[in-house]
Amino acid sequence: MKALVLTVLAACSFATASAQDADKIKELEQKVQRLEERLAKVEHHVANSQSTTREAKKMMEVARRHVDVEKLNFKSADIQKAEQLYQKAAQLLSNDESKVLLDSVVSIYPQLNRAGCAQLYRAQQEAGELKERLLKDCINRFNTCYYLDGAQVGPLAIFQLAYYYQETERKRDARKLFKQLRHKHPEAVGHDGELLSSKIE
Repeated sequence: MKALVLTVLAACSFATASAQDADKIKELEQKVQRLEERLAKVEHHVANSQSTTREAKKMMEVARRHVDVEKLNFKSADIQKAEQLYQKAAQLLSNDESKVLLDSVVSIYPQLNRAGCAQLYRAQQEAGELKERLLKDCINRFNTCYYLDGAQVGPLAIFQLAYYYQETERKRDARKLFKQLRHKHPEAVGHDGELLSSKIE
């Protein structure tokens, strides 16, 4: 009888130990799974960052070539004057004089690269229907203008107009523009060098 009791106690102890071990193993497996998920996210982020860096460098080179071509086709005095007006406007931030200067760049030098940058800047200073109209003008007239950081005026305007539509409950129009951005401008970057398509929520 005593031997039977000892056998039963040993079996119970083994079962308890086995259950505890199983719980520990399950807990460790869950920790490993969480770590693997976190590692996958980090690897994905690093891969995207490397891709974005490549795209940003590529677009900066496109922007430089665009500006170099402009120097061959237009008077340097006009390019310099447009740049001076633009930079002065940028220093004034959003006051009325800044708007006048930017409008001058667009009206006096509409063929220059800086006109597109100026018009997009103007759009960012406005709200409502005027903002929408200026962004559409950037898309239609100044699509191929560039900032030297590689950001292209047209895709940036599409991106900003899409978010404007989203904020004003025009979801269908927003989706249409986001789709256009993904398919027609997958290489487009913002001023931070990040792909615009990666910022779409």
